[in-house]
Amino acid sequence: MSEVAALNRDVAKQQPESVFESPLDIVNEVLLTKGEKLATLTRWRLNILGELDASSEGMATRGYTGRQLTVLEEIGQAEARLKHNGTVGGAAP
Repeated sequence: MSEVAALNRDVAKQQPESVFESPLDIVNEVLLTKGEKLATLTRWRLNILGELDASSEGMATRGYTGRQLTVLEEIGQAEARLKHNGTVGGAAP
């Protein structure tokens, strides 16, 4: 019998980059509703854009890396999958 990994839903929704390796992993997460998945993807995008704002204001940041660009693209792909394929995993919102 396979085990279901525990998911700290609050951390996953507030700091998705610390829980998920890729935004596309959120699409397949069965412990989040479709609405929570979309909100989590939005949060991840805002976290990245917040880092950009901080760097433009002269604050020391890691900078805008290729990884961040990839993650922003994956967020868009994940959102498109959720919006166009109906509910994927989890309960309907």
